[in-house]
Amino acid sequence: MDRIFSMRVFSRVAETGNFSAVAKHMDCSAGNISRAVVSLEEHLHTRLLQRTTRSVSLTECGERYYHRCKKILADLDAAEAEASNAHTLPRGRLRVHAVPDIGLKQLTSTIVEYREAFPAVSVDLKLLPRMANLIEDDFDVSIVSASTLPDSRNISKLIGQCERILVAAPEYLARHPIAAEKDLANHTLMQVSSAFDAPPEWPADTAGNAVGTELAGHFIVNNMQALRIALLEGAGVGAVPTYSVAEDIKEGKLVQLFPGYPLENVNVFAIYPSRQYVDAKVKTFVEFLTTSLRHKLDVQVARLQPERPVQTVSGQQYAALQ
Repeated sequence: MDRIFSMRVFSRVAETGNFSAVAKHMDCSAGNISRAVVSLEEHLHTRLLQRTTRSVSLTECGERYYHRCKKILADLDAAEAEASNAHTLPRGRLRVHAVPDIGLKQLTSTIVEYREAFPAVSVDLKLLPRMANLIEDDFDVSIVSASTLPDSRNISKLIGQCERILVAAPEYLARHPIAAEKDLANHTLMQVSSAFDAPPEWPADTAGNAVGTELAGHFIVNNMQALRIALLEGAGVGAVPTYSVAEDIKEGKLVQLFPGYPLENVNVFAIYPSRQYVDAKVKTFVEFLTTSLRHKLDVQVARLQPERPVQTVSGQQYAALQ
């Protein structure tokens, strides 16, 4: 017995008092309507309707059962409507994971803008320095920066791309002038890494391997903010995404070295579990990231473009600072 169908049939018969009218309305035979009510009564072991050749009326038990059915069916209809609208109406709680290496200022402002555009969606953002398991960790969307992603059944969308650049503090360059790329082999080289993406490789011909010179030091950290602080403290030369240090370069706290230096770009991905029946809040959030966050990351790179020729570093440029 289809319990829900039988409850709907019973409720309609209780409201109309006519089996034939209900059969016509529900596009089935009067026999099916009658059997649905009988099956429900047999399941409940009680009579719900009093039937005569001229009328149909509710028993006392049927009256109580009808009012309960009416509330249950209304709640069920509301739940189905809400679920079926989930792919068209953004609403509810959106659980977002992001790695701390993403430009937090850009990401946070993007989320604030998204909330203004879709106020019915609440965003729960968690920063974790690892790849999230969307199902086990109960996340709707994950935002990561990596050169590539491991194979998985999840759907990934490229949000944007940002180049890595070489930077160092003016104080460090004053103490350790760098005249050419090959001189990097004699300096403390600092990189960021994560649990799912290896640190960018320094090209062999400029990192010293090709000329047999060992690195003077190597500092690898899995947090971009920690690496930025170390660079600002004058700890060495770092390979970092442009968006993480653009403001520091504008303010003169860090200097970009060798704009043509070949470093691997950073990809920013949004990851979500399925392509089918995507919830509207997930769909609109990923679309928002693709436009707003990408624009913010691109702006950081564009702001450095006019000044790049001035920021090329040589020992002579910083000799006066010694």
